[in-house]
Amino acid sequence: MRWPAAGLLLSLALVLAQVVGCAGRPPAVGAAMPPEAVAAGAAAYPAPAAPFAEPDDDPFHARGLPAELAATPPGMILRYRPIAPQAYYFFDVDARAWQVAYRSTNSHGRPQINVATVLIPADPEPRLLSYQVAYDALTRRCAPSREILSGSMVEHGLMNKALSRGWIVVLPDYEGPEAQFLAGPNAGHGVLDGIRAARALLADTPIDAQAPVALWGYSGGAFASLWAAELAADYAPELPIAGVAAGGPPADLVGTARHIDGGLFAGLYFAAVIGLSRAHEEIDVDALLNARGRAMFADLAESCVGQELAWVKDPLLSGYSFDTFAEYTTVDEPLEQPALARVAAANTLGQRGFDAPLLYYHARFDQVTPRADALALARRYCRAGVPVRFDLAFGEHISAAVTHAGAAVAWLDERFAGRPPTSDCASLTGGE
Repeated sequence: MRWPAAGLLLSLALVLAQVVGCAGRPPAVGAAMPPEAVAAGAAAYPAPAAPFAEPDDDPFHARGLPAELAATPPGMILRYRPIAPQAYYFFDVDARAWQVAYRSTNSHGRPQINVATVLIPADPEPRLLSYQVAYDALTRRCAPSREILSGSMVEHGLMNKALSRGWIVVLPDYEGPEAQFLAGPNAGHGVLDGIRAARALLADTPIDAQAPVALWGYSGGAFASLWAAELAADYAPELPIAGVAAGGPPADLVGTARHIDGGLFAGLYFAAVIGLSRAHEEIDVDALLNARGRAMFADLAESCVGQELAWVKDPLLSGYSFDTFAEYTTVDEPLEQPALARVAAANTLGQRGFDAPLLYYHARFDQVTPRADALALARRYCRAGVPVRFDLAFGEHISAAVTHAGAAVAWLDERFAGRPPTSDCASLTGGE
């Protein structure tokens, strides 16, 4: 059995962030929720009690009928419930929390129901942060809405830095009901509609239509954040996005896949193919995989990084380390197969720019995404008119989530305050 090194390291790093980040604020009080308009149009559910049902068995997560959803605008709340949030084992979440099931849109424009968790600290400020958890999952069991019930929300140590400043935080299950890992537009829509739903829920709080919104995420969460930023102008132009902080995203899907193939994180490459095949039927999995590959897909189909963070063996990280994807396929160069190449290109970041400034940080010793790919993505955003600050964060891919979190929050605080951002685009592009 291979040891779950990545899961162990991330657990230790983020537990440290919990210790440093816990602020001891009292539970939030005084917010009249849900507002009357939401209560009149959505179904109220009671707070769930332990043992918590998995999403597939929880009526709150019911997927809904396409005909019913088609007439519902994106971001509309369909169901809501209060919850008692739990962070990582014995760490508390110093906020009141609600969950909302809302209408969103998948990568192909079809309606679906997503779920988000809204955390409201004591004395909330008119600041709304959408924090995209890097849950990297092929099952809804590891979605943020489930993690924060079961006490495996390891990234709360990072979120608490925002809660301690009085920011309201929304955590979307941005992969959607089918857990489409790394399906870009699906994730971006899920984030933007989660913000819409949070703003509807918060209508009687300091959050209003003019209150600024920010996006933050690391690794897979940064991928979702950047896709949301790229899609916002067309999909959700009403959202006042003040800034985007994105750390360690897979800047180029093919480049990242080649980089991790045969290494410690090889299982993430295999999981990405599964997630993308759920979003894109043109990936003929039966033709692509050999017998070992089909067994591997079945083994990974219900896995996620979050399992190892909860000290449960997870094949996604520990089961396929140092394997190559070609060992499981009928072809020697799977990334060169036309369908897979087209899908990877369609879901790779940098399709378009956006109006909000960007803090892009990348670990100095990142073993998942090559630095050259990160710099290339930063340059694409610069050329598209995005003001980009590019930081090299101390550590490798896992530890940089913690080491640069303080800088990310400080940068977001300046964007919320309306201060003009600095840009590294002149040096990144060589003064083009």
